[in-house]
Amino acid sequence: MRVLVTGATGYIGGRLVPLLLASGHAVRCMTRDPDRPALDPWRTAVEVIEADALIPATLAAALDGRDVAYYLLHSMHGRDAFSDQDGAAAKNFAAAAGSAAR
Repeated sequence: MRVLVTGATGYIGGRLVPLLLASGHAVRCMTRDPDRPALDPWRTAVEVIEADALIPATLAAALDGRDVAYYLLHSMHGRDAFSDQDGAAAKNFAAAAGSAAR
């Protein structure tokens, strides 16, 4: 299966990626900073793509050709608006995933 993992450098994503790889899945990791997963031991076994759920135009390429996507993102930018950012990111991702599925 071709899998997209968002939040791969986080606690849960960082544990999910090795399990997916061990099960034989082709894993693509979406990140705002493509250098960030460099320290993860699985980095050379995945495809890393730069995208941001707050920038809808970047999501189609991340989802292209994927059979399934794990959405493990949360916004921790700024104290006051993080819930608004979380909502916007989730809506953007859901819309892009819906378009990709067609």
